Amino acid sequence: MSYGEKYLGKQTVLCKDTPAFIANRVGVFAMGHIFQLTKELGLSINDVDKLTGPALARPNTGTFRLADLVGLDTAVKVIQGIVDNCPNDAIIQSMKMPEYLNYLVEKKWYGNKSGKGFYLKSNEKDASGKNVIHSLNLDTHEYEVPGKSDLASLNVSKQIDDPRRRIQALFAHADKGGQLIKQSLAGLFAYVSHRIPEISDTTYAIDHALKAGFAWDFGPFEYWDIIGVETGAKAAAELGYPVAPWIQEMLASGFTSFYQVAEGQLQYYDVASKTYKNIPGTENVIELDYLRDRKPVFKNDEIVLHDIGDGVLCLEFRSKMNAIGEGILRGMGESIRIAEEEGWKGLVIGNGSKNFTVGANLMMIAMLAYQQEYDELNMAIDMFQQATMRCRYSSIPVVAATQGYVFGGGCETIMHCDAAICAAESYIGLVEVGVGLIPGGAGTKEFALRLSDSFREGDVMIPSLIERFKTIAMASVATSAHEAYSLGYLTHKDRVVINAEHRIMEAKKEVLRLADNYVMPIRREDVYVLGRQGLGALYTAAHSLYLGKYASEHDIKIAKKIAFVLCGGDLTGPQKVSEKYLLDIEREAFLSLCGEQKTLERIQHMLEKGKPLRN
Repeated sequence: MSYGEKYLGKQTVLCKDTPAFIANRVGVFAMGHIFQLTKELGLSINDVDKLTGPALARPNTGTFRLADLVGLDTAVKVIQGIVDNCPNDAIIQSMKMPEYLNYLVEKKWYGNKSGKGFYLKSNEKDASGKNVIHSLNLDTHEYEVPGKSDLASLNVSKQIDDPRRRIQALFAHADKGGQLIKQSLAGLFAYVSHRIPEISDTTYAIDHALKAGFAWDFGPFEYWDIIGVETGAKAAAELGYPVAPWIQEMLASGFTSFYQVAEGQLQYYDVASKTYKNIPGTENVIELDYLRDRKPVFKNDEIVLHDIGDGVLCLEFRSKMNAIGEGILRGMGESIRIAEEEGWKGLVIGNGSKNFTVGANLMMIAMLAYQQEYDELNMAIDMFQQATMRCRYSSIPVVAATQGYVFGGGCETIMHCDAAICAAESYIGLVEVGVGLIPGGAGTKEFALRLSDSFREGDVMIPSLIERFKTIAMASVATSAHEAYSLGYLTHKDRVVINAEHRIMEAKKEVLRLADNYVMPIRREDVYVLGRQGLGALYTAAHSLYLGKYASEHDIKIAKKIAFVLCGGDLTGPQKVSEKYLLDIEREAFLSLCGEQKTLERIQHMLEKGKPLRN
């Protein structure tokens, strides 16, 4: 288990040698139960997949798409295998294979691998040019184009962003969608309660297995805590799914949840000892959600500043998708000021979200650009530059801890920290070209500075310049933290951790290591740039991208702005310049692009469609 956690970066789960172990034993029951409920409640498979997918904090596949993905022949064999090998599991023995599943298997319509199953991808095109997906009518066994759902529960779920509140609302809803969620969860609660101690001695092992194995955001006992242990047990009993006796004993003893937080640590209810215990291994993990009961050191609408112990602070982004706007930028400056003036050893910038950040708040930029508020826009970009530069020029060490998307302004932020501790699955990149801009939060400047530091006497400098230019001009994103080194986003000062759960703790350790005899860096006045000599080479490289049809005319206009900053502008020859000078021409280039119609079109398309426009 230690090897899996440290060297493979995986969630390791201790299970017993029982049929299907934990994840498949519970997950297959959950799938089979939803198969039954769908027919009983007269719901369409399309509605059920919406209800049991993201609405329930599970993957987009939902239930029936997952079965198509796995293969219906495989699903049937696994279900039957569990039935055959678990004769003492009364709940499993009471399950019946729905006739529509047998029908599909007999027809050899196994799902994705056979071209049709619960869903059929037709040759018809919709208004946007995409293939129309037909879904199986479970009553007629005919494929139909799904109509718009009239389930009130689905409409309610779309209005609730918080997954816990959304699950509670679905569980309590009276329509058929709500009944599906209530009955499926109640059945799940009863089932897992009877599987202790058969398949595992602990609640957290079952939860870990389902989250890691089926990509659920919550495990069965975590779902139960969201609904409420007593509420869930009562609902299960009323629906004919009696829970195990230890649940009633637990409630009778005054324990009202399977998990609790104590002194920043997550504890679980241990069935054997009838007490709460720390989950093993969590002592090396800092989970910011477990610090919510403590008063933060500082907070605003978009950040929370936590005390994570040993004199170290942690700045957590809290905006939607962790997009970097005014609240985060001001919060970064204030957090560093607090650390400097109040005697803290240093600052970690990290959060517990799926992604570190998607970059700058594009809506804020779009509003100012569309209204041609260039003075306001200039101030906003200057604020961004000053925030990232503040990470570098502070009297305390600042270390970033990343995971998931580290785009645009997030990448610029970590490049200016004293170090970055990056989960291996960090997707790092300066992606501003995709919205018609250049990196304007000191990112282009930083590439020029790093190029300068890499030059040695006698080097041929142009190839390195072209390589870094292409990284920004083609919006290259590292598909792992390791690849980010070759793209120039990470350097020797940064480190990769395999297990994402360890990143904030490792960042804290790095802050403490750097805090000994820490000296604030001196502002740079010696950045070596190539001027016109470099511009000629980069303009030629940009033109070759255009001729090769890798770039549009507007891409080339953006690329020339990037080249201008990297080379220090239209200087007659190579010379040394200051960081401030580079920041000024970077900001000027960014602002000039905000006035371009095609850039505004790219920004609008990204905001509306969520993907870049190549115009």
